[in-house]
Parts: sequence; structure tokens; C-alpha cells
Amino acid sequence: MTTMPQAAPLEHQVTAELGVLRVLFERLHAEGIRYCHWKSNEHLDASLVGKTDVDVLVDRRAIVPLTRLLGLSNFKRFVVKPGRGYPGIEDYVGFDPETGALTHLHVHYQLTLGEKFLKGHRLPWESLYLSTRVMDEQRGIYVADPHLELVVLVLRAAIKLRARDFLIQAGGIPYFRGGLLREFRWLAKRVRPEGVAALANRLIGARAGALFPAMIAAGSPSLRDLVALRRTEPRLQEYRLYGEWEKVRHAWGRELGIIRWKLKNWYLRAPTKSTRTLPQGGLTVAVVGADGAGKSTLVAELAEWLSHEIAVVCTYGGSGKGSAGLVRGALHWGAGLRRRLFGYPSASARRKPHPPETGPQPIGASVSFGRAIWVRALARERRLRALESRRARSRGMIVLSDRLPQTQFPGWNDGPRLDGSPDHPWWYRAAAREEQEAFHLAELIPPDLVLKLHVSPEVATRRKPETPAPQILTGVDMVRRLSFPAETRVVDIDGSLPFDQVLLQAKRAVWDAI
Repeated sequence: MTTMPQAAPLEHQVTAELGVLRVLFERLHAEGIRYCHWKSNEHLDASLVGKTDVDVLVDRRAIVPLTRLLGLSNFKRFVVKPGRGYPGIEDYVGFDPETGALTHLHVHYQLTLGEKFLKGHRLPWESLYLSTRVMDEQRGIYVADPHLELVVLVLRAAIKLRARDFLIQAGGIPYFRGGLLREFRWLAKRVRPEGVAALANRLIGARAGALFPAMIAAGSPSLRDLVALRRTEPRLQEYRLYGEWEKVRHAWGRELGIIRWKLKNWYLRAPTKSTRTLPQGGLTVAVVGADGAGKSTLVAELAEWLSHEIAVVCTYGGSGKGSAGLVRGALHWGAGLRRRLFGYPSASARRKPHPPETGPQPIGASVSFGRAIWVRALARERRLRALESRRARSRGMIVLSDRLPQTQFPGWNDGPRLDGSPDHPWWYRAAAREEQEAFHLAELIPPDLVLKLHVSPEVATRRKPETPAPQILTGVDMVRRLSFPAETRVVDIDGSLPFDQVLLQAKRAVWDAI
């Protein structure tokens, strides 16, 4: 068995390799499952620390034990939207509990590759890859033979070639550049030109074999070389998965679908880095806590962590100005203008702290008509958010909710503001009914996971000095007493700990719930 030459040091060193990947590869070796990391070995170190994807070609006959080992090794399967996946490829995401990092594993059972948004070719060389694989002794995993990897790298570039690339090169920008060029030259240092020529001659004909030594000597293939490769016998089009018009339809359909997805996720406040979803259905995670507990910061960090690999939607269960729709935004603007012109105190300044046991604030006849409109506008926003969240969860996405509407403590943190007493005017009662309906719809499907951030009154006061002390005391106690249905898992986290510890605990809880 030959051994890969030692690679030059990269930015990400092997010492930071994720334990979840090390465990997986050790189990593959122990059970004798044939695999190899088949492409992009130039930046393999970055893959092993979770910075880039891990692309592993596996013997298709080992699919049953492989699936078992992936589950044992803390990997979970994800899927892309219908029509966007590629034949012979499965997506798994692994979680490293020590660091909180995620790693995306592409499991390839066949060599499906090619054009952007399409991958419309399959090269039938899987057995050759697995029979010629080499052990990278430094990293302890099997990788592709560099001769074969270089041949396929150039073929992948030739397949991706489009008319626009000729125009771009005519403008002075070479087609082989950046990471593609770096990878070609990295492989060129690790091969014998005559070995590459012999392999290319065997796989794609004598004309192709004659091209590779010149490419290696020149430092990169030219566009003329790539065009010549596409015309050699057997032609690369013999390996296509689609006919000419079918190819165009699939490629454009995928590209337009991705654009539509990104626009829709922008509207839903969803990060757009990934479209992968859970095949078993989605997950709703709510973060609750008193003022100063760090709810919004934690939700933002969880969204950034997950969205690189998994489709995420963020929602807001509170009533802050930042989440206000058109109607509430206009009312906030008008109230602010009134305060500036007439010095009228804000609603929060007029409101006196009261224990949650007293129910909704005694606003009765003192409630203005404008305040009732504000409550109705908030109720409609909450209904829309609840509907969007349910749909996203049902489609397999992960919904992260900053705060959560609750009815256990009316008049307090994200609870009902109005009561339905018949003594109030009709417009007040109408607003109260609409508010109650919004809370009912929000509670139709309880969250799967609730992260309770607990902080002491002293910590909350230090973080939110503008909040009255009685309000902080009541808020801290209310979060402690919040209860949820039996099907909701509740995880208590000490929010006064350093944030990196809080975040790691939250990541572990979310991953366990997926």
C-alpha cells in the first residue's frame, strides 16, 4: 500500500481535528468498510476541523453497516428540498460535543459530479478509486490516489466549462484560478507525469493521455486543453445523466429555485446558507429568560451555528419595537413624536410594576383607543409568525424563537395585555378577543425544546440597569415558574456563566433534540 507524501502545512492544523470525525474513521477502519476522501485533499485539514465539507466515497455494498456507524458516531441524516439532491449522494451532519462544532459529511456511493446547480455526469470509476486509495499517515484516513484525483479534477473543470468562461478569459481573467489552480498545482507536485498520462490514456483515450504532461509542465490546463478533453473518445457526454434540453431545464430550474429560496428566507428572517432539512420533521426551539439573561444573543449565535449546515428560521415571541410591523411601527413613531413635542411619558414609564398573580394590568377605561389598535396589530403579527413557524417546522426546518408568547402570567413578559371583561368598551373587548385568539394559535403546537436562561437579580440588574428592580425580581421568578406540556423538553441553563459555556450547553441540548 503506497502512502501519500506529506502535505505542506495549511492554515488549519491536524491537531484541531474534530473528535466526531476521528471516531467515525476509526470505526470504519475497525469494520473494514472501504472508503476514501475522494476530492479536495489539498485542504483536507480544513475539512477535518469542520471548516469545509468532508467528501467520502464509500463502497455501496456497505450502506447498512455504514448507516449504523454514522448513528453511533453522532451523525444525523439531512435532506435537501425535492429536486435539489443528486443521485448517489447523502448528506449527514455531525456534532462534536467537546467543541460544539458541526461538520458536514457528503457520503458518495457513486461519482456524481459536473455543472454548477446540476452535477449532470456520473463517472463509473468508483471501484478504481477504492482499489487505488492510499493511506494519509499524518491524518490517519484513506484518500484518493493523487494521479486519479488530478485526472478527475481536470475533467470536472472541463465539464463545468460554459460559454461565459471564454468571455471572462478574453477579458483577462483565467479560467483556472484561485482554489482550482491551487489544487491542481498541489496535486501536480505529488504525481509522476507519465503515470497521469497512462491513467488518462486508460480512462479517456490516447488523445487525452497526451494532453496531461503538457498541462503539468505549464502549471495549469488551458481552455483549449479542456475543450480537447471534452472531444476525446469516449466523449464526456457519454457519461451525462440528462439529455441536452433536459440538462438546461434542470440547471435553470435549480438555479431559479435557489434564488426563490433565498428571497423567501430573507422574508422569513431565515439565514440562507443551507437548504438541508430534517427527514423526520422539523424542530422548534424557544429561548426564554428574564431581562438581561441573554436571550437574543443566544438565538443569534445558535442561528449562525446551525444555518451553515441546516435550514433555519428565526422568529420573535415578544413585542419589541424592532419586530414591529407597519401598523405598530407607525404607532410607535406617533407616540415618540408626541413625547418629543409635549413631554408625555411613555407607556413603560407610566406602568407600575405589579406581581403576576394580579393578572392583566388594570387598564380598563384608561386604555386609549390607540393602545387597543396597537394590541390588535401585535396579535395579527403573532398569528402570522405562528403560522410561518408551524409551516417551517412541518417542512423539516429548525425554528428558533427569541422569547415565547405565554398565558400563565397575564400582563407580564410576552403574556396577554387585555382581559375580556364585559365592562369595557366594545373596541377594547374586540382587541382582547383578537389577542386571545393569537395566543391560542401560538400554543397549538408547543415548542419541542425550551432553553430557560436563569440569572440572579444581581446579574440581571447589572446587565439591564435601566429596568426597575421590582420588575427584575418578578421576571426572574416568573421564568423559574413557567411550565410547559409534557412533550416539551425543558433545559435549564445558568445564564450568569461565561457566554461560551452557555452557548455550548445550548448547542448540546439542541443537537440532542434534533
